[in-house]
Amino acid sequence: MTTLNAGQNVPLPEATVRVEVSGAVDLTALVLSASGKVDGDADMVFFNQPEAPGARLAGRTLDLTPGALRSGAERVVLVASPAAEGQTFREVPGVGVSLTSGALSATFTPGSLTTETALVLCEVYRRDGAWKVRAVGQGYSDGLAGLARDFGVDVEEPAAAAAPAAPSAPAPPAPSAPAISLTKGEERLPPDMRKRLSLRKELVTVSLTKKGATGLKARVIGVLDVSGSTSGLFRSGVFARAVERIMPVAAALDDDAEMQMFLMGARGVRVDDLQVGDLPQWLERYTTKRPTEAGGYNNEPAAIEEVLRYVATQSTDVPTLVLFFHDGGVTDNKGTEAAIRAAVPAAVFWQFIGLGRASYGILARLDDLQGRAVDNTGFFALDDIDAVPDAELYDRLVQEFPDWVRAYYPAGHPARASLGR
Repeated sequence: MTTLNAGQNVPLPEATVRVEVSGAVDLTALVLSASGKVDGDADMVFFNQPEAPGARLAGRTLDLTPGALRSGAERVVLVASPAAEGQTFREVPGVGVSLTSGALSATFTPGSLTTETALVLCEVYRRDGAWKVRAVGQGYSDGLAGLARDFGVDVEEPAAAAAPAAPSAPAPPAPSAPAISLTKGEERLPPDMRKRLSLRKELVTVSLTKKGATGLKARVIGVLDVSGSTSGLFRSGVFARAVERIMPVAAALDDDAEMQMFLMGARGVRVDDLQVGDLPQWLERYTTKRPTEAGGYNNEPAAIEEVLRYVATQSTDVPTLVLFFHDGGVTDNKGTEAAIRAAVPAAVFWQFIGLGRASYGILARLDDLQGRAVDNTGFFALDDIDAVPDAELYDRLVQEFPDWVRAYYPAGHPARASLGR
């Protein structure tokens, strides 16, 4: 049995998944296109409309066959609401969800809830042709009708007492519903963090525009140096602030606004993916102190190889940008250089970012390596990341990546379509 945390995702091993909710709640499924909206009211599966292509609801159990969903479906959002009218989740104990798909048996219990009247439990979504499930646990105070309307469902309002109106007065236009996109997840962030993200995303777009790459799409991967010498940087919050500042790069480049995250110590270790809406929880888990699961010394080649093993399972049509934070003191200069040279054929650009004031060894010499078919690396040092303005940081982060895309992919390849030249 796998116990999921909010933001954690796992692949579905079989073509079907059974979803069961606990607690006195009703279950609703919203079938969404890539836009984050339904195509019509038929995409809302609930007690009064229990079936849609690929989805069948029976009480508090949903049987879902993602491959049989209607054409264009990319995501199914699973929502709980109190079964008793007028209740909030403060009055509904024991709310949770279990998922079964082949060998996978997983559960998720959301955190404490109070005035919420609708709750996104989890979402089943397609990524690189495979289906995954992600635990969400986001509550909403405007109820199922408001949440459904935000995803484009036409919800009929209760009739109100009619008031006399002047015959000649034109009806005012209906207000447009605010768009909520679980793909981006910004609505789940605290207000201050959401504001910073929004401003920083605009700056990333400006930096990409300078490089003629406004519409560039890419997979973004983060690697954090967790060797013993980084303990002070974790304690002082440097890594937390660094990760928050690179998240807008993924929000701008990645269709799912998420990063696959790795730790570099004595070995490379992949940890939970980081999605925009899960940023506070991820930072709390992985940056409040130095993570120890990867060991206490540097092994740059092992981290590079671990990232490459993951990328090898993904589509090469999507370029990958690796943002690799390192506090210096490279253990194996020759091995690191050999690993980078061996990685040249992969659809990966490695952007190394130095944190601190140590010697960066081979990392500082990567741009001058000779004998590579294409320059697949970049490096810059930030002795004090807090002293570097956002605009300057994003200019540096995306300075070389678009040029690498142009050099790596042949003319006419979809990855170059947004580059213009």
